[in-house]
Order: sequence, then C-alpha cells, then structure tokens
Amino acid sequence: MLNLKSSLQVIAFAAVVSFSGASSAKATFNAEHNDIVKTVNSYFKGIAESDEGLIAQAFELENGHIKSIVTDKETGKQSIRSQTLGDFAKIFKQPTKDHWQAHILSIDVVDEQMAMVKLNFETSKTHYIDYLVLYKFNDAWRIVNKTFVAKPRT
Repeated sequence: MLNLKSSLQVIAFAAVVSFSGASSAKATFNAEHNDIVKTVNSYFKGIAESDEGLIAQAFELENGHIKSIVTDKETGKQSIRSQTLGDFAKIFKQPTKDHWQAHILSIDVVDEQMAMVKLNFETSKTHYIDYLVLYKFNDAWRIVNKTFVAKPRT
C-alpha cells in the first residue's frame, strides 16, 4: 500500500527549506512547494504503479538524466552510470507488489524556477536517498536530474 500521498501532505506543511545567504534562494513555503510535492508524488506513484502518464508528468523524459554508482560484479570496480530519464522510465513495466514509502527530507527552491529535493525512499528490499533537480518551465515543474544511492535493507 502506498502511503506517499499522506506522507507528502504532512511533509508539505512542515517542509524543511534550506537556503544559502549567498544565493537568491528564499526560505518560504508557498504554492511552488505544493507543485513540487505534486511532481515528486507523480514520480513516486508513477514508478510504483507503472503509470506512464504519471511518470511523464514528473520527468523531463527526453533531456533529463539519472546517475548512479554501479559496481562490476566480477571486478568490484565502481563507475558512474548515466542514462536518460526516458530510458529509466521504461524499466517500470509492472506495478510493484512491494511496500514502498517515501518522505521528502528537504526542498530548496531558487528563484521559483529551480528546485532540489532530497527524498528518502524505501522498499522492502532497498533504501534509497534521491536528489532530484527540478526546473519549472512551460508553467510546470519537471525532474531533470535524479542522482541516488541505494543500500540493501538488512
């Protein structure tokens, strides 16, 4: 059972907004935050339920990218894997039967045009920390970069 929506609604009202005095980021909570939370919710529900429409609402599929650390099973050597968000989205063909949970840890908005979201994301098998970079263009927030680390749950 997904409980991201209720978690995100609670977090939306208590969002941790960080900012640097050296930038033009503002520590405010407003409609932009609500729209960012909706985009993150579309991402999470889209991949959990294998809903192409929700994924398309969340990701900039053509120009967005995902990056992760991968380890070669034979050599143990680590490298950075990069792929488009469009290719990443194709992985999710079937809705998950696992219990997934996500909590937004922070939202940093710059000039109501760019945002960084830190997301704690857990499945029954894996714990993820995602950093999502979003741009607002054509009046909609879209994830343009997803970078994450994953650790098996014990």
